[in-house]
Amino acid sequence: MTETLLQKAKRKEWLPQKVAILGAGRSGIAVAKFLDDRGIEIYISESCGQEKLDFLLASNGLADKPHESEGHSEALLSFELIICSPGIPWDIPILKKARKRGVPVWSEIELAYRHSKAPFIAVTGSTGKSTTISLIGAILEVARIPSIVAGNIGLPLIGVVPNIPKEGLIAAEISSFQLETIDQFKPKYASVINLLKNHLDRYPDEDAYYQAKKDIVKNMATGDYLIVNARDPKLMQWVQSIDMPFSIIYFGDSVKGQDCVWFEDGNVVLRFEGDYKKVLKTDDMCIKGLHNIENACAAVAMTYPAGIDIDTIAQGICSFKGLAHRLEFVKEVNGVHYYNDSKATTAESIKSAIEAFDVPVHLIAGGKDKGCQFSLVNDVVEEHVTSVVVIGEAANRIAKEWDSLTTILRADSLPEAVDVLYRNAHNGDVVLLSPGCSSFDMFSSFEERGDVFKATVNELDEVSHD
Repeated sequence: MTETLLQKAKRKEWLPQKVAILGAGRSGIAVAKFLDDRGIEIYISESCGQEKLDFLLASNGLADKPHESEGHSEALLSFELIICSPGIPWDIPILKKARKRGVPVWSEIELAYRHSKAPFIAVTGSTGKSTTISLIGAILEVARIPSIVAGNIGLPLIGVVPNIPKEGLIAAEISSFQLETIDQFKPKYASVINLLKNHLDRYPDEDAYYQAKKDIVKNMATGDYLIVNARDPKLMQWVQSIDMPFSIIYFGDSVKGQDCVWFEDGNVVLRFEGDYKKVLKTDDMCIKGLHNIENACAAVAMTYPAGIDIDTIAQGICSFKGLAHRLEFVKEVNGVHYYNDSKATTAESIKSAIEAFDVPVHLIAGGKDKGCQFSLVNDVVEEHVTSVVVIGEAANRIAKEWDSLTTILRADSLPEAVDVLYRNAHNGDVVLLSPGCSSFDMFSSFEERGDVFKATVNELDEVSHD
């Protein structure tokens, strides 16, 4: 009997000779280079215009490779494998046709997993992924374990994981979009940080989004570890309902009789296989806020079972100074402290950012509306936020939700929002960019949004109040 493509794809070592790549962003380009270097025939399909695609390919030494622009044609169905960039929805017509015809469709992380020698530490969730995986990276660096931090955090996995030896570890931030198209991907240590309402511009409902996150465990087996947030009721309900061969460690709270990492009396503490240990003092951490203490607990829970000692874990966590665009201090101007939290793209992340301060906060919020539930932030807005400048597509919805809670101001651009608050904030206050929305209505990425905020703030002391 002739083996079908789907049957061939079940063999981890299988490498097809003809591959179509959907999307020419960072992950798509990395996949194209990886396959081209191995002599595999590639075809690149993009929805952008021809001029932009030509530039992208030429910039990456791929100008001579077959490609198509302005959409995805049925030419893709003649290939042995389709690798789909995470920004492309799983249910577009061409991918439905591919599945119907039995053409395997993978994400870039699936390809990377199949070409890795080292086990994966993988983190997913609605917020906190990047900080948690970076804390893990800091721990692995102190431990001098061969490793890399990659994935949704910005560095495509396929470009780096083949270089990590089998005794190393791959720390991977994984998004729900990337998990939609996994097949055999199996982390040794996986964490779901939280399940919060998000990405309803992509998924039909909350449950579909949550299920994509939960798929991180679908191939995990005995000897693997799932690390879950004990403070998240959706996660607690989930783990109590599934029959799982892997071990579970809880973080953020103590769960009676279970392995846990939590915080009490100013310490992060650990209970594992009957042993109780203090890991670190939270005051020794460079990054502040309750949400970052929870992220640190998750990092402990993911690295201690890997055999890394407590002192090394503590040193790694306490040496970590934070990531750009995540409660990043920018500058003090006229006694006002400006913070860039551009990575905050959910209502819950706004809440965490505001709660990190015990002084009056002036908030900049808004952007492309992903359907977040802004009412979740009502209490902290009313208690801690002196004014909000709303921007972008979601401005009207946010303003309507918070109009009775604080002063609502409006701006047509992010620089204008900074200028409005420069004129209204006072000595001792905080100006906080924490949008609670994606950036794609006004910017190409949250990084660009944060960079524009920082550049605008850094010019403020050259301007005087009228």
